[in-house]
Amino acid sequence: MYRRTLIAAALLGLIAALPAAAQTNEIRFGLIPSEDAEKLIADSQPFIKALEVAIGMKIKPFVAIDYSAVVEALKSDKLEIAFLGPAAYILARDKVKAPVEPVARGVMEQTGKSSYRALIIAHPAQPIQNLGDLKGKTFALVDPASTSGNFAPRLALHKNGIDPDKDFKSLYYSGTHQASLIAVKEGKVNAAAIADEVYDLAMSRGQLKKEDVRIVFASDPIPGSPFVVRTNLPQDLQDKLRKGLMAIGNVQFGKLGVVKAMDPATDKDYDSVRELMAFQDKLKKAGGK
Repeated sequence: MYRRTLIAAALLGLIAALPAAAQTNEIRFGLIPSEDAEKLIADSQPFIKALEVAIGMKIKPFVAIDYSAVVEALKSDKLEIAFLGPAAYILARDKVKAPVEPVARGVMEQTGKSSYRALIIAHPAQPIQNLGDLKGKTFALVDPASTSGNFAPRLALHKNGIDPDKDFKSLYYSGTHQASLIAVKEGKVNAAAIADEVYDLAMSRGQLKKEDVRIVFASDPIPGSPFVVRTNLPQDLQDKLRKGLMAIGNVQFGKLGVVKAMDPATDKDYDSVRELMAFQDKLKKAGGK
């Protein structure tokens, strides 16, 4: 944990050295690390270029070491916009008090929806058919601030009589959904939690076959990850960014695949995620962690 804190601090130091957007006509765009940083930026270029055209400004992407580093960068006014997981958004707005507001959620071409699901997947060689079979196995979560990679699977496990911090042979955070998927596929862990978007994208790219992993759980729909804008920016810039984000459509964006269009996002949309996080806080206070 100490090492991760030092790395995150170093990254924040790097972006702190960036010139202010107002001076460079450049918008700094924070991305949560859903996959390898270089791959994520490459996959997101069509989206970035489309947004540059929509707002008439240069976009500089920034992929942090973890979710919390993006949140801290927003709070420190080192990013103008960001793509956050639902729980990371709640962390930014409610816990850290970063001046952010959700603007849009991507409608995925494959599903036609701006929501997604948390999956728990297992290696097919393991005798794991349901959540109850996970006791005593090795398991990977994604990030402490991940909705589908931490909060939703923890709730599902708890409802099935499993305490992730006590009932697994080993438990660790992989850092990205992609890393968790690969860990299960290659048999490095028995099971893991990932977002269905990452599973679907790997399937569409031919990086994963249906027989490579077994899906043993799928959550109820979770409101899609929001694109957020800092609310302490000049109003005209906020309006430009909001309008530009809502205008995006039919472009590739990282782990989401092709974003067909944008649905508007509001703070209230994420109340269900607040309930997930509140449940986890309650467990911690009761000594359930």
